[in-house]
Amino acid sequence: MEDLAGLRLPSPVVEVDDERLRAAGVRVLVKRDDLIHPEVPGDKWRKLKYNIATARDLGFETLLTFGGAYSNHIQATAAVGPYFGFSTVGVIRGEEHLPLNSSLQYAVSRGMRLAYLDRTTYRAKTSAAVIEALHEEFGDFYLIPREAATRTRSAVARSCRPSWMRPLMSCSVRLVPEERLLVWLQLCDRISW
Repeated sequence: MEDLAGLRLPSPVVEVDDERLRAAGVRVLVKRDDLIHPEVPGDKWRKLKYNIATARDLGFETLLTFGGAYSNHIQATAAVGPYFGFSTVGVIRGEEHLPLNSSLQYAVSRGMRLAYLDRTTYRAKTSAAVIEALHEEFGDFYLIPREAATRTRSAVARSCRPSWMRPLMSCSVRLVPEERLLVWLQLCDRISW
């Protein structure tokens, strides 16, 4: 799995140089998970790699997953498909709107087939009836569970901590989603910005 072209592991850690931090005696290191891969950054790679390995081991040829119309998860799944020889299906919450937004355009450009579920049906997306209907439409597929990825997030985060961080018991971890940066405070102190 680690042989994905352009994969950058471990992701680099850079220090933030800011006079306010220095004045407070705080050192901030930024784990640049956004640089893991240009199409499958950070947490998306960490969530998908186990599902890809399982799908491959079980002999599946198609990956199917669920997401919203602007979902980074849909984009990342669409991206990994061609790299690992899978066709991909994205089941999108809501009705189709044309022209497609940039997220869905990207997914289609990577070969992903899109299906849409109204919001009521989408809430029941893991029910036997919905999954059976998807199998009738798309054949055999490996379902990438969004919920399972969420449940394993803390375990994945623990496994990704570098060894130098483990002794720092008082550290906090903050996720800055809009920049997709994991910020690790090496020395935790109250700082007002």
